[in-house]
Amino acid sequence: MPAHAPPKWVLEFMKILVTFAVRSEFAPWQRRRSFLRQPGDWPVFEAMFGGAQVRAILTGMGQEHALNAAKRCFAYKPDICISTGLAGSLRSGDRPGDILAARLVSEAGEPVAVASHRELLSTAVDCGARQIERLATSKKLVGRPEQKRQLGDQAEAVDMESYTILAEAARCGVPAVAIRSISDTADFEMPYDFEQARDGQGQIRVMGILAQVLRRPTGLPDLLKLARDSRFASRRLADFLDVFAGTMADRLIPIEQDTVSAL
Repeated sequence: MPAHAPPKWVLEFMKILVTFAVRSEFAPWQRRRSFLRQPGDWPVFEAMFGGAQVRAILTGMGQEHALNAAKRCFAYKPDICISTGLAGSLRSGDRPGDILAARLVSEAGEPVAVASHRELLSTAVDCGARQIERLATSKKLVGRPEQKRQLGDQAEAVDMESYTILAEAARCGVPAVAIRSISDTADFEMPYDFEQARDGQGQIRVMGILAQVLRRPTGLPDLLKLARDSRFASRRLADFLDVFAGTMADRLIPIEQDTVSAL
């Protein structure tokens, strides 16, 4: 009796890649969903969301670290990518914890932009994000109100990684979207230089901040405010990602055997 032929169509888990810059942005979601650290020297974490395998990676702060991480993380061959974390607002009226979904992402001061995937953007809005026209990715931390006002002519918010992640996603043919939670408003001035506090992997060293506090303690009240607002923004981001990733996880994709799935 002849052996049964393999089915032409199979259902596989959707693979969702989520990128954060630093651990504090990811921490509330990591605790809530019990993400498990994967073996290896790269900060990669995984959890199951119903019909999806979600892989979170900490890229490190800044475009150089984001590019190095992107070259690694797209070897995972995700079905979709979410570039996320915290961002600074460039417009008055935004509050810490506001969730923004960017239609376009560009390098600060540059006209060329990469677009978020239309369906992912629409789903993000349905899940509670507010769509903005443009997110700027800066090579340097934008921390002074006058810098924010100047850049606000180009974009509504600023981060340091999303353009790099979305550009690499486009190169690899992976649908992607930029989602950011506001940590600092347009009129807030960063009290210390967080770039100087980065380690070799682009993560913020607490001792690097404390050393600056000891040299200039007058900035401590603003640092405490930023820490409080950032924790709140990260919790709001975790709330959003639960809904958004859960919505995408419900969309099991039928794919032909031995082919790559796509939206």
